[in-house]
Amino acid sequence: MPSAEQEEITTTVASFLAARMPATAHASVFVTPGAEIDSALFRECAELGWLSLGLPERFGGVGYGLAEEAMLFRELGRGLAPGGFLPGVLGARVAAFAGDADLAASIVSGSVQVALATRDTTDTDDVSVLHAAEASLVVVCDAASAALYSIADCALAPIDPVDGSVRIARGTLGGSVIASVAADLDPVFIRGLVLCAAMQAGTAEAQCELGVAYAKVREQFGKPIGANQAIKHRCADMAVRAEGAFSQVCYAATALDGGAEGFAEEAIIAKYYADEAARLNGEASVQIHGAIGFTTETLPHRHVWRAHTMARALAVRPALLDALVPRP
Repeated sequence: MPSAEQEEITTTVASFLAARMPATAHASVFVTPGAEIDSALFRECAELGWLSLGLPERFGGVGYGLAEEAMLFRELGRGLAPGGFLPGVLGARVAAFAGDADLAASIVSGSVQVALATRDTTDTDDVSVLHAAEASLVVVCDAASAALYSIADCALAPIDPVDGSVRIARGTLGGSVIASVAADLDPVFIRGLVLCAAMQAGTAEAQCELGVAYAKVREQFGKPIGANQAIKHRCADMAVRAEGAFSQVCYAATALDGGAEGFAEEAIIAKYYADEAARLNGEASVQIHGAIGFTTETLPHRHVWRAHTMARALAVRPALLDALVPRP
């Protein structure tokens, strides 16, 4: 069961998103080129502690654990929040643990935005970069280390994204490393997997809620479609997947916070399972909505886009599987 503080984090973030960043209000950004998020609004979120929630107090952070950060990121996923909050959190940790207090402070204040680089495969230098449009820095991390680069020194070109609310570029990193940290000092990559999984779990929960709500009001042959056993089963499966995904996220976060043996494997499992839950719940929700679920104006469709985008964040699917079960 979540603690009172964790419940407060969830309630506060959900209320802010509903009031200031409702998913229905930024629909146009999914299909129209432009900024992901207003810079002033991003800084306002930073002032609320969203980028510093899990940063140790000695670095100027709030000092909560990964479990509390996961509560925040679940709501960001559920609410389809735009903006580079994940790379901001990871980039701030790299700067802080590398000893650059000024850079860490600039990132957690929201004045410096960070993009997230993911290597397309394990045997190439090519990267895909999320949230590249507004960022001046890019963070790249793996199981061994994490580093910050200046985005101006990288050879990147924008591409047409699946999810128009997350601007993507592709190319190669360049220039000198601005800050770096080894995983034994701070496992940035593993933390990122858990937080990304939390976002995907939030997406899975949102798809379940949307599908169930629609099944209650959409009528066919004089009764709600939710009265049909096939629809009931889809809704039940969505609920089980969503609950399972966030349960694994919480388990992985608690394991890392407690320094338990095998926390890295638990984080990988959380990311893999949450990606699957978000994808499968998206398929089910769209099917329940019928033809309207395929239109870009609807939340189920946009959640599907976001799920596909975040499934490639930090590590592509084959890399996750190889990390769990190395190839002979």
